[in-house]
Amino acid sequence: MARTTRSAKPAPAKAVAPAKAAAAAPRAQKAGGPRRRQSGGSAVVTLGVIVVTVMAVAALPLCLLVVAGMLPSLAAAAVDRAPRRYFSRTVGAMNLAGLAPGVLRLWEAGMTFAGLRQVASSPWTWLAVYGAAGLGWLLFSSAPALAGVLLDVKIDETQRRLEARAKALVEEWGDEVTGRKPAG
Repeated sequence: MARTTRSAKPAPAKAVAPAKAAAAAPRAQKAGGPRRRQSGGSAVVTLGVIVVTVMAVAALPLCLLVVAGMLPSLAAAAVDRAPRRYFSRTVGAMNLAGLAPGVLRLWEAGMTFAGLRQVASSPWTWLAVYGAAGLGWLLFSSAPALAGVLLDVKIDETQRRLEARAKALVEEWGDEVTGRKPAG
């Protein structure tokens, strides 16, 4: 068993003052102080432009298929304003999974415009691509409700188990184990 020791001495007054100053710093920053630069959005856009440019130079038919197929992900990214962007991640992952069979068929057709025409003219390609993106949206919207139901079931099971255990303890040891004072 690990032991922890605690100092009985109070913290010196000098150690408290910097903590208060650090807590007040964000307020001063909002009031017009120097702002920290937030990264993320512009870096992702820059990386995306570089990837699309390289793809367009290396394999234009593939680039056209990927850009047209990933439109739902671009729309999700434009709409999603949450800090961790789970909606964009979910729709993007499912959209990419739906695009994979079309990309493989294009690869087998030879990465030519004739192969692109063959893949892009198939309604099954677009059903898979946009259907998978729709499933990503459905997954994102239904996951919290499903998690809530599963947690409620687990809570009910735990409560029943603990009540049965408490009842067994009362039967074995008597009402004194409940901690309630006897009436009277």
